[in-house]
Amino acid sequence: MSALRPTSVLAALLLLSPGCTSSRPTAQAESPATQATAAPALAPAQVALRAFVDAHFEEHFRRSPMAATSAGVHTYDAELRGFRPEERASHLAYLKERLEALPKAVDRATLPPLDKADYDILENHFRARILDYETVRAWERNPNVYLGVASNAVFQLINRDFAPLEQRMASAVKRMATVPEVFTVAQATLKNPPKLWTEIALQQAQGTRALYAQTLPAAFGPVKDAALQEAFKQDQAKCLAAIDGYLRFLKDDLLPRSKGDFAIGEETYRKKLQYEEAVTEDIDSLLAWGKSELKRTQDQFREVAGRITPGKAPMDVYRELGKEHPAPAELVPTTLATLEEIRQFLIERRIITVPSEVRARVAETPSFNRALSFASMSTPGPFEQKATEAYYYVTPPDPAWNAEQTTQHMSFYNRYALPIVSIHEAYPGHYVQFLWTNRVESKVRKLLGSGSFAEGWGLYTEQMMLDEGYGGGTGPQADRLRLNQLALYLQRLARYVAGLSLHTRGMTYEQAVRLFEEEAYMTRINAEREARRGTSDPTYLVYALGKKMLMELREDAKAQWGKDFSLQRFHDQVVSYGYPPVPIVRRLMLGEAPAPHPVR
Repeated sequence: MSALRPTSVLAALLLLSPGCTSSRPTAQAESPATQATAAPALAPAQVALRAFVDAHFEEHFRRSPMAATSAGVHTYDAELRGFRPEERASHLAYLKERLEALPKAVDRATLPPLDKADYDILENHFRARILDYETVRAWERNPNVYLGVASNAVFQLINRDFAPLEQRMASAVKRMATVPEVFTVAQATLKNPPKLWTEIALQQAQGTRALYAQTLPAAFGPVKDAALQEAFKQDQAKCLAAIDGYLRFLKDDLLPRSKGDFAIGEETYRKKLQYEEAVTEDIDSLLAWGKSELKRTQDQFREVAGRITPGKAPMDVYRELGKEHPAPAELVPTTLATLEEIRQFLIERRIITVPSEVRARVAETPSFNRALSFASMSTPGPFEQKATEAYYYVTPPDPAWNAEQTTQHMSFYNRYALPIVSIHEAYPGHYVQFLWTNRVESKVRKLLGSGSFAEGWGLYTEQMMLDEGYGGGTGPQADRLRLNQLALYLQRLARYVAGLSLHTRGMTYEQAVRLFEEEAYMTRINAEREARRGTSDPTYLVYALGKKMLMELREDAKAQWGKDFSLQRFHDQVVSYGYPPVPIVRRLMLGEAPAPHPVR
């Protein structure tokens, strides 16, 4: 499950751009940073920081048109670049120059706490992107990167009605004219990827082909402009030919020579944790906690299963609950009904302020992104003016699957698990978090975030809501919900251990599959999906890591605030900053701490 943290093809795409969800305002909308600059009594360092930030995002979107579109900036909707070798080299040089220029332009020591947080986030953002370009090198090692570019270049133009359909179709046609070059560059660039990644790309490419062959013509069908339709058909044919050529390349050329290692290594892993999550703890300590927490949660899982069906094996109890799931055709309406019940509970219990009456839309996960995702929250860019809807995606079974595969897949959405998933994705998880982030004035904290905060918050809310009495608090219904909450937590803990072990301790893909099966009680098909993701998403430990840090922060806030502590006050304040790394949230809430020394 994911939201602000990108996964699958989106993660691959983001390795070609310098930020997760960066943005600048459209020409018609004044940005939060511009508004803040106009406010009185800003110190010189604050003015300098805002100018630096504005200039960076302006340049970022010029270089990364898809990131601009995603953020609600539609100046570059008809453009596609950032994937060519010369563009990568130029971008890397730019990032290094900005990293060097930041301390010269802005005196960090004189900034107030919120601005100091912005400075640190931006500085580490530059370091993280440089690390991606120079060391992780997904653009050279992962064939899914280029499928991500080809898919998202057009999908983001049909996903939301931010402009008239004819206008968006014209933009798509212009981007489509460049898509064949994306695959030409891919074939010239890719070197010795892990075999598993090429196999995944072969699967993902079928979704990309379906997007071009079926989804786009259906989306643009209502457009009456005959010339535009003809131009679309011509470029569609070229794109499909390029995708088919890429499929042949993957199967006949790249797959036989795909013998690379997916592991990024301990040094790179430590740097990613510091730059992206502000976490400096050593790998051994992180692993020790993960394994200990995995065992503790397994013990709790067995205890709850014993209350539900005494004498029965815990995994059998859990799998029995998995049989109570909606039919595939009922997945979306069942999910929608569940959301309303959860939303009402958290409002009545004053768990967190919900700053909008607007609901998220529930929809099926786009076909090209189903290989690695069960459920996700897709939110509009922070500067989107018109198409402001958010989508809660759930993944239906593949029509080509047999009955057993379909049953295994749908067991994930059983009647006791779906509420937990929906808590994580929507209320009070990612959707409520998104609503709060939209209120943040700081451009940096509105647009640059951390996986450990975003996903840690979602995971934290799963346990917190049950602790607060959702599902009745006690009794058979509560135990069934709790068993599924623990099962989902075990999966995130398995991600935690697998991510660290796959990339720093020599764990193999097959060992990771067994970890998910044996330690997190997952079915084979779902365990394989999780292990595949872990090979290319090394820091998907952020779910459990973020929850750990948020639980610790809550206890420390209780101790510091005393009688002034309330759950609603704590939650409202936590999400009021955007989604920066949790250690930065901690220092903003409980006091300043020295900036960590970068890992060299």
